Amino acid sequence: MNIDDPEISRMNDEDVPFVYEIEKDTFSDIWSEGTYKNYKDGKGQSYYVAKTNGKVAAYCVVMQVLDECEILRIAVGKPYRRNGIGEKLLVTAMKKASEAGARLFYLEVRESNQPAINLYRKLGFTETGRRDAYYSRPVENAVLMSCVKN
Repeated sequence: MNIDDPEISRMNDEDVPFVYEIEKDTFSDIWSEGTYKNYKDGKGQSYYVAKTNGKVAAYCVVMQVLDECEILRIAVGKPYRRNGIGEKLLVTAMKKASEAGARLFYLEVRESNQPAINLYRKLGFTETGRRDAYYSRPVENAVLMSCVKN
């Protein structure tokens, strides 16, 4: 498995079933498959995938409005975790948003998701707040994080 140099691109129709499988395997509050099937219709939204050996290993969804960009979703398939794919995917998505004028990036993450929090900190995000009982299944607080890129 060539995970050192994943191919990162915009999501296409053929990627949708694989993205949805990662979604179901990662989140308890899953987005519908229809959300991904209609990905082209999202105004200001960009959908990216990272592939290794031609297989979707991870995906990221961002929404940009002017100079702000929210990281809506990022997930890495279980066989590909802890190999830097998520980091490369997020860096690429943020770079593309920066090229389109984004300067402020923000997201929320489950407070128990320490690997993700560590990655976000590594990329310059800092905690800006919390939302009590934000997530369900299980109920958990959200950590709000943001960073500014020039």
